Amino acid sequence: MTNLELFMALGSISSENLSGAEELQNKPCVRTNRKVKMKRAVLIAAVITLTLLLAGCGIAYVLRLQNLKIGKQAIPQTQYDDSGNQIGETEVELDVLSMQGIKGSPNYLANQEWLAFTQSYTYTGGEYWESEPEYWAYSVQNQEMVDKLDEICAKYGLKIIGKPWHEHIDCNEFLKLLGVDSLLKPNADAVLSIPAGRFFPGGSFTIYGTLKLADTDNLFTYHCVKKDVFYDVFGYADADDLSQRNYTTTDGVNLLLLESDQSGMILADREDCFFTLSVDLTGDATLEQIAECFDFTVHTNPPDAAAADAREQASLEEMNSRQGDPNILRRPTYGEYVADLIQGDEMWRSIDPEYTPPSKEYAFYDVDGNGTEELLVFYNGYIGSVVGMKNGITDEGKVYRLVLCENNVLVDWPEGPNALGEYRYHIFRFANDGDPVFSNPKEQSIVRLKKCADGTWWRTSSTEHYAEFDTQITEEEAMDILNSYKPINLDTRPLTEFEEPQS
Repeated sequence: MTNLELFMALGSISSENLSGAEELQNKPCVRTNRKVKMKRAVLIAAVITLTLLLAGCGIAYVLRLQNLKIGKQAIPQTQYDDSGNQIGETEVELDVLSMQGIKGSPNYLANQEWLAFTQSYTYTGGEYWESEPEYWAYSVQNQEMVDKLDEICAKYGLKIIGKPWHEHIDCNEFLKLLGVDSLLKPNADAVLSIPAGRFFPGGSFTIYGTLKLADTDNLFTYHCVKKDVFYDVFGYADADDLSQRNYTTTDGVNLLLLESDQSGMILADREDCFFTLSVDLTGDATLEQIAECFDFTVHTNPPDAAAADAREQASLEEMNSRQGDPNILRRPTYGEYVADLIQGDEMWRSIDPEYTPPSKEYAFYDVDGNGTEELLVFYNGYIGSVVGMKNGITDEGKVYRLVLCENNVLVDWPEGPNALGEYRYHIFRFANDGDPVFSNPKEQSIVRLKKCADGTWWRTSSTEHYAEFDTQITEEEAMDILNSYKPINLDTRPLTEFEEPQS
């Protein structure tokens, strides 16, 4: 398991000269006498040891990004046009960072060796391989990879992180089992929502949540990795648009702050653990303000296994009961509906750490022309949900991928081909029939188009919703139909900045 999503939006590394230990390590040695080389090697080792000791004591040690680089990796990157359509894929070379320890530490060296192994390893593919439970946190595909993990841990005196427990409802309940009352400082002027997370036998954890600060909801991922374990969590940094700066909190904790457009990370190298907080910066709150909310002095204890088992089971049962509720996403306010969507992302991230939530925005618009505006939720630039109010609760239609056009025309735009290799486009309006509310209304079809796998285009001659594609047309004719509807550009806002509509 990697932590790619944490750094995909982060960029540029400063080209400042390294000082202290790094300067000594990297300075070229002209003399080639073997004794001199040995003395120099001993001196370098002493400097590294001193650096680690200072880090542990919190004295005269400043965490810098250069201390965390363990290699480089080419990462596939999807390209989109101005309308949000996928137009291709390219690769970008990123710096790979240790999220467990600084240069020279056992955790850093273990990360570096595992990265080199996985980059040179030829994956077997095929069906999912069922490893022993203590290896479930790792992306291992066979016994060879398990053996390599064991070898690395033995070499650097580290332990396997162990089988995780999952929380789906409220991580505060699990934090109590670790001896932690709260992730926030007692005087923090903020509200924390932490419904989902993964917790490990030694006290390490990953928590997914939302920090409400300065009237803005900031999504975050919080890693705490104990220094006696190895975990294959990496950070990735783009070398084009990233700033770094150091910050000392009011309670004396030295932090490294990384920031790019609307994304940030806060890193703390503590005596027995390494903290990494990845956060969306979509509002007015700064990284420094966010850093002052969290308590980076917390110490976690190994949870009681029986109590952790019981909490995981209770969490799972409550989540399953909620999923069986037909009104699970129906709420008395739009704000509560939106909060459910955000919590859903947090839940999925707890189940699949590599899950990257789509970019979500919203707008209000009278999409059916009945005089009442509906809530439109955009996913990566397309309308995915149209939500109205009926009988005092929210109600939505089916899932879409819509482009809103003039005269209340909507085009359901395919993301890709279906199982038959076909691209299908549905052009329609919502029927309101004078109804003042929107609640899963009937779609009034204008025309439907289909591009077959062989490149031929077809259209319907009937406006019946499920009419047959009975008329073959040219690609030029199909494009003329699609281009005849002019998209409307709405003023959207991030879903994390949601505000109820003005009455």
